[in-house]
Amino acid sequence: MKQTLNIPDKWKRNGIVTIGGILIGAGLADCLFAMDQLDLNQIARGLTIFGAGLTILVIMDNSKTQKNTEKVQKETQLRLKKVEEKLNTIHQSQQMTEEQLQEIKELLKKTNS
Repeated sequence: MKQTLNIPDKWKRNGIVTIGGILIGAGLADCLFAMDQLDLNQIARGLTIFGAGLTILVIMDNSKTQKNTEKVQKETQLRLKKVEEKLNTIHQSQQMTEEQLQEIKELLKKTNS
């Protein structure tokens, strides 16, 4: 039997954001230390680490934004469906009223004749 570790999404996101922050900090620190020695290889490595951390944070932010957008889109679709149902009900009611009006007109014509 295979056991799986069930980690809540909140902890996963926090862990990934923490890793991204650590990478940004490490990359920045690497660049600062390299500035004293003017070591271009170390500066490049620091910038690469910094870029990796920044990429992780941007991807996490985009993922969160996309989930929120999808949620808003689903809510909007539900609202539109409800509005459509109400409009259909109003249209049906209007048709019934017009039919009743026609019947009344016909009855009035018959009584006037």
